[in-house]
Amino acid sequence: MPRQARTPAESGIYHVVLRGVNRDAIFLEDEDYERFLASLVRAKAAAGCLVLAYCLMTNHVHLVLRAVGEPIGAVVRRLGVRYAGWFNRKYGRVGHLFQDRFVSRPVDTDEYLIHLLRYVWSNPVKAGIAASAEEYRWSSRRDLGRGSTIVDERALAGLLPDGALIMLRSERWPASADSFTAEPAYRERLTDAQVASLLREASGARSPTEFGSLDQETRRRAVHELRTRSISYAQISRVTGLSITGVRRVQVAGTPSRGA
Repeated sequence: MPRQARTPAESGIYHVVLRGVNRDAIFLEDEDYERFLASLVRAKAAAGCLVLAYCLMTNHVHLVLRAVGEPIGAVVRRLGVRYAGWFNRKYGRVGHLFQDRFVSRPVDTDEYLIHLLRYVWSNPVKAGIAASAEEYRWSSRRDLGRGSTIVDERALAGLLPDGALIMLRSERWPASADSFTAEPAYRERLTDAQVASLLREASGARSPTEFGSLDQETRRRAVHELRTRSISYAQISRVTGLSITGVRRVQVAGTPSRGA
């Protein structure tokens, strides 16, 4: 089925998340982190985009990008292909490194951008691998105000309200980072009717009753398709007529366990 078009950002700014396939690690050594950042520099030069922030975690990456030349999808594909090819050659592996469908969400308000920056930078603190955001080596927070060959800090300052970047530089976040652990609320949310339409496209089912009568594999694929679009279990439950636990069971049905 054709994939739903990504929601364009009026500002051109996107929160991009790249995750390792099956939640596997995409960084094993310092060299891997360094290579990804080098690939990011080359991708932004080729695509003409701006890098506003980043944070590299063991099995996923947060990027805040502003698409200027190429569409955001082309920018991320250029980056992903370059790094994945290098990673696979280094470790003698084959196949996908990243999940097929990366996340890209539009950022269209100043308030949201400020909260998003805090959220991205606080990831290592939330994960318990850094005592503070500014100490984490693989995040743009560390270089804030020091000059960076990766982040376009002047552009970031111009996009934020007066004084906001200075405020962010002065903040020191404790290990709990309680204020920034919740993912920012995104403006674009699909209605139940829209999700039901996507479910119909994915499975052919026009009602919860029809969906319940489908074979296990068709239901699993449909639920997986909805989940790759960041649709919550609760919303999938409403449109399928299944309990939330039932939706989770459908998603993993037929999927080999990690130990298999």
